[in-house]
Amino acid sequence: MFDYSSFPIVETERLILRRMTEEDAPAILAEFGDPRVLEHLDPNPPVTDIESARSFLHWLMGMFDEKQALRWAITLRTDGTMIGTCGFHRWDEKHRRAEIGYDLQAAYWRQGYASEATRAMMAFCFKELNLHRLEADCNEGNKGSAAVLEKCGFTYEGLWRHRFFENGQWINLKQYSILEDEYAAL
Repeated sequence: MFDYSSFPIVETERLILRRMTEEDAPAILAEFGDPRVLEHLDPNPPVTDIESARSFLHWLMGMFDEKQALRWAITLRTDGTMIGTCGFHRWDEKHRRAEIGYDLQAAYWRQGYASEATRAMMAFCFKELNLHRLEADCNEGNKGSAAVLEKCGFTYEGLWRHRFFENGQWINLKQYSILEDEYAAL
């Protein structure tokens, strides 16, 4: 069972999920500085230059060091290019649940990478975290993310109205989950 003693590397057909490094700051800036990505995400603090990208990167990397969560760099198997991040957080061992999240640079949208990374996270979480329930959410307007979750077998559970205030407006959040027996049946 996973215990934060070492950072896991997960490989898929086209991707390697690995620990982020300082060299990933330009990829963080490329992604979280892109208005198309920011339409559905609100990094805090904002990523506007290489220094803020490094700060955000350190925050992402620190989750593992503090044993609070884990965030992988999503990289292409062919050349190692970092195209996004993914990981789990809110891991509750007693109730055997956690939440996953993912994001990609816009140039890599609609190519199946988010679904591939999500399936890899699902396998890791159900096996290594011994989960009963895996959760995910997305902004109501984020049709691409909702499609990824549904494609990966998650069930839509409902809408949290005005869950967040981002970019000057209230955001409704769609909640999804998949249970261990549903995952096993896939």
